[in-house]
Amino acid sequence: MAQNFELPEDPVSRFRELYDALNADRGWMGDASSLRFSAVTAISCPGHARDVASAIRKMADEIKNESGWFGALNSSLRFIVGAMLVLHEDNARDFLVEVKRVREMFREAGLRRSTIYETMAILVLRMKADKAPVSDRSVQELKEMYEEMKRHHWWLTGPDDFPACAILVGEKASVQQIGADIEEIYQTLNASGFAKGDRLQTAANILYLARVHAAMAASRYAALTATFKEHGVSIWQSDYDELAILSFLDHSAKHVVDSVLRHRRIMESLKPKPDRSLTFNLASSTTFLELARLGKDLKVVTDAKALLDMQAIINAQQAAAAAAAASAAAAASSASAAG
Repeated sequence: MAQNFELPEDPVSRFRELYDALNADRGWMGDASSLRFSAVTAISCPGHARDVASAIRKMADEIKNESGWFGALNSSLRFIVGAMLVLHEDNARDFLVEVKRVREMFREAGLRRSTIYETMAILVLRMKADKAPVSDRSVQELKEMYEEMKRHHWWLTGPDDFPACAILVGEKASVQQIGADIEEIYQTLNASGFAKGDRLQTAANILYLARVHAAMAASRYAALTATFKEHGVSIWQSDYDELAILSFLDHSAKHVVDSVLRHRRIMESLKPKPDRSLTFNLASSTTFLELARLGKDLKVVTDAKALLDMQAIINAQQAAAAAAAASAAAAASSASAAG
């Protein structure tokens, strides 16, 4: 998965520079959350922060223009996708042409429709192919991986798993072996006290990429949870994916947690101030990049970072949906009170 990849010495400071540069042109109607996730995605882009931010905004504008008024990416998500295209030295028009082509291949393969998750999966496949056309074989392998996940958890598996399936395309192990290994991680995490569900399945998908045995993955996961709780930080199901990313790290739980808490204080100083969930998410991402730089081989880091970027898009979409729901509820409440 070739890319314009350069891990900085101080990822959290690099994040802050990028976010400040992006936020400077946000405008009062702009979505700060998407810019934060864009900054995380762009941490490994070389160049001055202002130049990277400018390139992301230009790419986001091109995505908006190419997507059309009702396109799936004609929203704040285009900034995160734009950051990924900048990172991979791609361009909006070629990418969106490929999305249209490969979505037809998805239909021919009988995969379910879900525009944003299909788009994310195609972005991953395109990155893995170094911008070459996505092959029929890659789409078939993605489908096989999806069906294998459904075989274990038909009630949990859906289009939101397409990006994880795409990350797993091209693995040396068979689809059946990958599915069995992910299921072992899932069950081992559950036996360690973590609640079953879609969030745990996502965590298991991420942890497979750590290339460690299920027992080791669960041990790290549980140790991090316990250490966070010792510092007064509760871990909710919404934090399971961040905890999975942190479990990649071959460092003591104390060292990882101390780093996350240090980074989180920086995230809490952002303007506008993020909520509790977002500060934990961002701090976990920058901590992963800071500590992974010191250990794991580049292939593991880049694969994990690609899935981290996909999760950023999912998280941003969920945050936008939650904000819209809260706004609608507030408006309904005001109208009811007025009546």
